[in-house]
Amino acid sequence: MLRSMFAGVSGMRNHQIRLDAIGNNIANVNTVGYKGSRVTFQDTLSQTIRAATAPQRERGGMNAFQIGLGMSVASVDVLHTQGNLQMTGKTTDLAIEGEGFFILGEGAERFYTRAGMFTLERDGRLVFPSNGLLLQGWMADDEGRIDTNQPLTGITLPIGATIAPTATAHLTVTANLDASANGKLTYEPSPFTVSGAGGHEAQVTVTLVPTGHFNRWEYTLNVTGGTIAEAERATGVITIDQTGNISVIDSNGTAVTDFTVNVQDGAAGTPVVVTFPATGDNAFRVGAAAVSTGSFTPAPSVSSTVEVYDSQGNVHLLTTVFKKTGDNTWEWETSTTADGVVGNGTLSFNNYGQLTAATGGPVQFTPAGAAPISIQPDFSKVTQYVAESSVDIDQDGYPMGYLDGFTIDKSGRVVGVFSNGLTKNIAQVAVATFNNPSGLERVGETMFRASSNSGTVRVSPAGVGGSGSITPGALEMSNVDLSQEFTDMIVTQRGFQANSRIITASDEMLQELVALKR
Repeated sequence: MLRSMFAGVSGMRNHQIRLDAIGNNIANVNTVGYKGSRVTFQDTLSQTIRAATAPQRERGGMNAFQIGLGMSVASVDVLHTQGNLQMTGKTTDLAIEGEGFFILGEGAERFYTRAGMFTLERDGRLVFPSNGLLLQGWMADDEGRIDTNQPLTGITLPIGATIAPTATAHLTVTANLDASANGKLTYEPSPFTVSGAGGHEAQVTVTLVPTGHFNRWEYTLNVTGGTIAEAERATGVITIDQTGNISVIDSNGTAVTDFTVNVQDGAAGTPVVVTFPATGDNAFRVGAAAVSTGSFTPAPSVSSTVEVYDSQGNVHLLTTVFKKTGDNTWEWETSTTADGVVGNGTLSFNNYGQLTAATGGPVQFTPAGAAPISIQPDFSKVTQYVAESSVDIDQDGYPMGYLDGFTIDKSGRVVGVFSNGLTKNIAQVAVATFNNPSGLERVGETMFRASSNSGTVRVSPAGVGGSGSITPGALEMSNVDLSQEFTDMIVTQRGFQANSRIITASDEMLQELVALKR
């Protein structure tokens, strides 16, 4: 009779413990990074009234008679399931998607948490806001390199840090130079008039057709009111080189300087000698008189200007001009306002528009008060296709910059953003994992501490060894499921009530027993 009462007492006491855990879970339903707990029960040692017996001869075996003595708490488990993420937009808010923990430190002591609501304190250190513990990780060196084999340290942002200027050393040219770029040649008037001795006139029409080669045209001379004495000179090729020099080749492949027009001037006609345009001149002439003047427009050049930096971070403008000089051949020339031409060379292309050779460089000049500049241009990304010309030039120098802000990526790298547009690694957030995270001990403030059953801590960057990735600008919410907690609360309440009825019934039976003496 007393066994039943003690069993009921154990049931009430341990259901109260379970309700305590449920209440704590519900209280922390909105606690950032909180991990819910659950209570599991087990029965206690049973009292054996009669031991089990084995079969003997003609009798079978019999089972033991045992009466249970109640129940006890088997375990209080921390459930390290993933909580939902809530985006906050705050740079220093971090959430882990995976099995890892953020590491907080005070001297040699280490604590672990899933609550990533970190803040910057006065000295630029990332701290846990409720107690000021420092977020642990690895700091980068002056070049932005991070060695994760070094001991952990508190992450500190170098407020007011600067990046020294670096002089430009390389130019990378990405361009397409229009393969169809060509000059334009016309003669006006056309037709032009030549006069014979008898007063008769003939009209000469000059027709030009581009050949597809650079600055080269097929010409045809047609005469009305006369004929051309040298028929082979009525057709041929006019070529103008990059300096404006003119050469004429007739249909026989012979260089010519003039042709004769037989003007139908009376019965015999009158010959008139017309001089072709030549070097230093750009007109068809009869004697000294120009009868048709040529207008030549060179192929359009392509230019691009880029800012480069000297050793003190001063800006200098470099203008590079590309001029076509022949089939598949271009010249480049770089200049500054103060120094004039500071570099030049040539570019050659094959029949497929691919660069085959580049000459010239480096680009060199000496800015006032700064070290001499020598910049090597890279033309490997230049092509020559039939398309509109475009040029883009990149350089690798930069001026001095101040730390403007920072970002944190999914691997936990803290990247500084400087006023000159550069970025540099500042630190790396460390993440801890355990073989048995349920073995960690709660120490309050949503923190845990390693125990003898949690396993040895493993420290790594995020994304390594199952530690999970970091989501910046977000927080992990509590993993408490209210619907489950309310259901467990009802079940626990009923279990408590049922055990209380055992005590009530046992008490009434004791009263009946006492009443037997009356």
